[in-house]
Amino acid sequence: MNDSRWVWLNGEIIRETEAMIPAVQSGLFYGAGCFETMVSEKGFIFRYNEHLERMFGALRYLGLSEIHFPDKGDILKQIHKLILHSGFDNDRVRVRIQASLNENYGYDSNEPTDIVTLITVSPVTNKTNPARLFQTKTRVVPDVCRPAHFKLSNMLHYRNAFRKAKREGADDALMLTTNGFIAETATANVFWKKGNTIYTSSGLCDILPGIMREAVIEIIESDDIYSLKEGKFFTNHLMNADSIWLTNSVIEIREVQSINGNIIPVDKHFIDHLRDQLNKLKEVERFSGK
Repeated sequence: MNDSRWVWLNGEIIRETEAMIPAVQSGLFYGAGCFETMVSEKGFIFRYNEHLERMFGALRYLGLSEIHFPDKGDILKQIHKLILHSGFDNDRVRVRIQASLNENYGYDSNEPTDIVTLITVSPVTNKTNPARLFQTKTRVVPDVCRPAHFKLSNMLHYRNAFRKAKREGADDALMLTTNGFIAETATANVFWKKGNTIYTSSGLCDILPGIMREAVIEIIESDDIYSLKEGKFFTNHLMNADSIWLTNSVIEIREVQSINGNIIPVDKHFIDHLRDQLNKLKEVERFSGK
């Protein structure tokens, strides 16, 4: 572990190696917590409020009363403070906020009233090479078992799928629903294009509908040339696509070059157009103070 790295833990900036959490708590024993990952670019976090509102929704699901939620404005100040303290103020920075329930790990505890909040920051650069996907046997967890639209801490199925894909020489894992529809990858949402129609799996496919996914959908829906279709699709739709790409808040938009070794065409002109429109949207929101 790097002794020079700093984290923010429950109101204090400390060295990563000195960060300590209670040993007996639901966050540690059961993964009773949630997180958000976002990117800060020279102090601007794209759709910061949406990230925090999703985290608050997850905390409600975990049983925490709103009176115990952290303040959005204060958290943003602490993020900027940690970035500056870490010397990353001129970098593109990956920010992760982790909130874990600090309650008794038994079943006899009352409503949780306390959380352990951890913020970590690290510089990132977008990977410019197209992604290679490997379709794993690990399926996404149905929404009826756990809310798919929250970033809950117990995401072992994603981690296992990702590690399997890496062992196969891929960059990410393509995951299906329990009934065989395209869902997402272990780290991102999936889009693909056929002609002038853009496709993506709908919320009925147990996906985590990312904030960057929503931004890309807005861009497509405002375009006069392309139309969007959300729904349930099998993998043959991907194999016949003109172009496939992934979205999340860190990679933003990353094209796919292969699935299980099968080469996928890349429509560079379209991907560049999409990135250009996203950058324009980010600039509008940066200067509008959103």
